[in-house]
Amino acid sequence: MTRALIVSGHMVDRPGREPPRFPQRVTGEVTARMDAVFEEWDVGPGTVLLCGGARGADLIGAELGLGRGASVRLYLALPPAEFARRSVDLPGTSWHARFEDLLRRAEMRSLPAGAAEGDEVFARTNAWMIEEAFALDPDPRAVVVWDGRAGDGPGGTSDLVSRLSREPGDPRVRVIDPTALIAPGH
Repeated sequence: MTRALIVSGHMVDRPGREPPRFPQRVTGEVTARMDAVFEEWDVGPGTVLLCGGARGADLIGAELGLGRGASVRLYLALPPAEFARRSVDLPGTSWHARFEDLLRRAEMRSLPAGAAEGDEVFARTNAWMIEEAFALDPDPRAVVVWDGRAGDGPGGTSDLVSRLSREPGDPRVRVIDPTALIAPGH
């Protein structure tokens, strides 16, 4: 059984992102692949799932974890309303409603005011989440939805992966590459 599991990754793309990194149309396949990892790793009661709460990988993982009886902790880099504006809301989608549902069902943790400035709050939240995972289990696992490239700013998926200090191919880290699920020419 997995005792501590970090779920992180790219946010679902805003319309028109070029090149696409995690388009809305591949969320079903990402969800299925993440669920298969959860099944393999016996995620359920007794597992604490830690994630940042953004649309895409974080919310998908949190919902899957709750569905399997895991305890879910959302580590928010900003107050909920501001976080939702920056990292959840996407017009024409259900991400905001899903986030609000998780705020009611999961344990929410927030950085103390002034803990970091500007976009560094996201990097600080990654560090905090990893610290907490290692405190729960000296050998935590991670599922990341990531294309393997540097992110758009500090505190992205590549930051989290580097902070985990795991070698490429480490069996405790599963990478789901959403760009591999995009049909050529789309």
